[in-house]
Amino acid sequence: MRIYLALVLTQLTITFCFSDQEHESANVPRVLIIGDSTYTQHTRELGKALQDRCQITYAMINPDEIVDSKSTIHLLDRHLGRIDRNGKKIDPEYWPSWDLIHFNCGLGDLIHRTPQMKSFRVMPIHVGGIRNTSEKEYAQNLDTLVRALKERAPKAKLVWASTTPIRASASNVFELGSEVQYNQIAASVMQKHNVVINDMYSFTKELIDMEKPAGFGADPFHFDKKSLHPGITRVLEQAFNLPSETTE
Repeated sequence: MRIYLALVLTQLTITFCFSDQEHESANVPRVLIIGDSTYTQHTRELGKALQDRCQITYAMINPDEIVDSKSTIHLLDRHLGRIDRNGKKIDPEYWPSWDLIHFNCGLGDLIHRTPQMKSFRVMPIHVGGIRNTSEKEYAQNLDTLVRALKERAPKAKLVWASTTPIRASASNVFELGSEVQYNQIAASVMQKHNVVINDMYSFTKELIDMEKPAGFGADPFHFDKKSLHPGITRVLEQAFNLPSETTE
């Protein structure tokens, strides 16, 4: 399980931080991507697709951090650029101004872990692993997250990305079909707050072979070498009336 945990942590890591290479541009919309593991594999493609049309920033996640609804709330100020990676507060004068925030957390909530432990440790279902976040907690956390985003980034358009399909779990740390139920919970919360939903579940389901188990023992983190970035690109193009990459 140590090997698998290392894999999960790697898959759940977005190693992109605010840097001197990022410059504000009044002519280009500024977009923040807050996401779980599915976005780590497709960040470069998205940046290339939207080059000179959007300024994309990915929320930084450290290797020892699990991307779930609870941690996303806890780390929100860092994601928004209000504190640095060391927890030091940034002068409000230098806080980034976001035009759109595309956010997701789900797979980290659905993974099963060792019960009654403060520290996170993956544990298969068949040996007693419990789901990381209950249905009730998930709904409450998402409600809190949306309220916090609206309060701290009131000018930003919010777009929620539904959780991508779980088609296999060789290590038995994910329950097949659980993402469908949690996507319904998330949809209810987003509709309550009038947040746009990017249906990444349906987009991905049509892209991959759902009958073929995911390879490499990576559970839901493998997409048959298909990139998911077009599913995000299309939303940003619509939001900002940008020329489609398919017509350029």
